[in-house]
Amino acid sequence: MTTLDDTRLIAAYGTGLQSTRITRQPDGTIRWQRSPGPNHPTGAYPPVPVAFTEQARTASSPLLRFATPHEASAHHASWDTHGPHSAARALLTEDDPTQQIHDTLGRLGNHLTTLHTRQTGHPHTTYQQPAGLTRLQSWLEHGRGPRASAGFHHRLRTQLGPDRLDKLRSYTHALLQPTSHDTTLHGWLTLGSIVPTELKAAADPGPGDAVLSGIEAARGRPEADLANIVGELEEFRLNAELTGTPRPFLHRLTATFLQHYGPGWDRATVAAGAVARIATHAHDFAAYVGWHPSLHTYIPMLADLIDCDGTTALPDT
Repeated sequence: MTTLDDTRLIAAYGTGLQSTRITRQPDGTIRWQRSPGPNHPTGAYPPVPVAFTEQARTASSPLLRFATPHEASAHHASWDTHGPHSAARALLTEDDPTQQIHDTLGRLGNHLTTLHTRQTGHPHTTYQQPAGLTRLQSWLEHGRGPRASAGFHHRLRTQLGPDRLDKLRSYTHALLQPTSHDTTLHGWLTLGSIVPTELKAAADPGPGDAVLSGIEAARGRPEADLANIVGELEEFRLNAELTGTPRPFLHRLTATFLQHYGPGWDRATVAAGAVARIATHAHDFAAYVGWHPSLHTYIPMLADLIDCDGTTALPDT
């Protein structure tokens, strides 16, 4: 059994929603451990469906795998990876990310297509709806929650106005409506759960990237997964413009991801979902971290995005 003395802490952080601890193990692997935070909506993780574990394995390759927890319970999940940092951290700390991030998002697009289309058995498996969208839908409707939830909802409601707020609600409702194209989803596909392999040398491709998966496994429209990545990249891009440091390569990352995913997705739905993804992040910060002046910038950002139905988040075709 590995003890704390045998491991080296790389990072530990958390919010009211979730805490993360990253450690290097004696064999060199890097363990990501997550636990529900004190304000997690249910206080516990659901069991990872057996069918999702099988499907994730089918959709994986030596280049990128949808890693399901090697240990999981209602209050804990652990994944062994070969990277100490997420793709989100790379985008936050690097002026122009390495080719590795471009390659990782291209692989993710390819492999996500397989996850969405290559269904396994267990037709009666019960999946939740995408967790981020359900959090947003409930908050938009009722405006309640921990920390700054109510105060931010009041600002959003009064400054967006009723028409824009209704539009945002309609985006969320449409993404959660069952359709004939529903499939198994990652559920909360974020750049913070994409773990590129740690490169030992320029010529060493490493043992493959990992996507921390399983505890948010869901069923719904494939556009819900796509919109999470597209929206997060658009949020990075818009925030960079606000600070006077444009990062045009972020649109190239979006194009790379979508091109590798391939055809079959609805452009308007992904665009609207990208707006919902940014709104969810703003909600999550208010609810699970608390008030911060940066939240003021999200209201005009969301207003502009709603006015164009999120089309600026997608590269021109």
